[in-house]
Amino acid sequence: MIGERRRWRRGISLVEVMVAVTLLGILVTAHTLVTMKYAIQARTAGLGVDRAAALSAAVDLYATRPFSSIASDTVGGGCRRVTAMAKFPHDRCIAITEPSQAITRVRIIIRPVDTALRPDTVFVDRSLPEPGSLFS
Repeated sequence: MIGERRRWRRGISLVEVMVAVTLLGILVTAHTLVTMKYAIQARTAGLGVDRAAALSAAVDLYATRPFSSIASDTVGGGCRRVTAMAKFPHDRCIAITEPSQAITRVRIIIRPVDTALRPDTVFVDRSLPEPGSLFS
C-alpha cells in the first residue's frame, strides 16, 4: 500500500500547472507593458530628431541667403504643410520682421502633425554686412 501511494503522487498536479501558467502570464504581461513603454519613448525620441532636422533645414534656407533677398521675401511668410519628409509631416510657419534697417529677423516655427511633440521655434537674425567686407 505504501508503494502504491508513492506511485500515485509522482508528477505534477493540476494545481501546480495552473499556478505556473498564472505566474508566466503575469510575467509576460509585465514584460509586454515595459516593452511597449520603451517603444513609445523610442518613437518620440526619433520624432524629436526629425523635428530638429526639419528646423535645421528651415534655418539653413534663411541663414545662407543674401541679406537683400530675405528682406524682400514675402513668399516665405505664412504657414504651409511640409510633406516632403514623409516620415515627419509638419507645418512650417515663417514670419519675417525688420526690427531696424540693418537687421532682418526670421521666426521659424515647426509644428508637427503628430501631437506627441510640441512645436519648436527658432529666430534667425541677419544683419547687413559692413561696407567693404567680403560679404557685402
